Amino acid sequence: MEIAIPVPVMPDYFEKLEAHILHEFAEGVAAWGESVTSLARWEDERLLEGPTPETLAAHRRTVDRLIAFGRFLALTTEHPDFPDTALKQNVAATLQTLRDKIPLWHGQMQKDKADAILKAAFPE
Repeated sequence: MEIAIPVPVMPDYFEKLEAHILHEFAEGVAAWGESVTSLARWEDERLLEGPTPETLAAHRRTVDRLIAFGRFLALTTEHPDFPDTALKQNVAATLQTLRDKIPLWHGQMQKDKADAILKAAFPE
């Protein structure tokens, strides 16, 4: 037995489904972005003045998890048929912000290089 589905119903159903999924996806991206903003506040409170090794380790784990989730989101936004260019750019920029946090908070700079930067920024 075949079930006949009227053709006009199909496109409307799929358009609504696509719109619903894209809306939910955009909300997920927004929530991820809010997590990154919250992390920046947490960094200001806990990393600026002599963080403990445990605090730095917790930070690194959090950044790594946020990057992993961002890569998951980017699998969708980088697809050639993804319709929302602004959302695609938002995901890419947020991922780059997260990647930049690793050398900023966890990188090691040689003392002479750090001293040269400080001297150039704050001449005596």
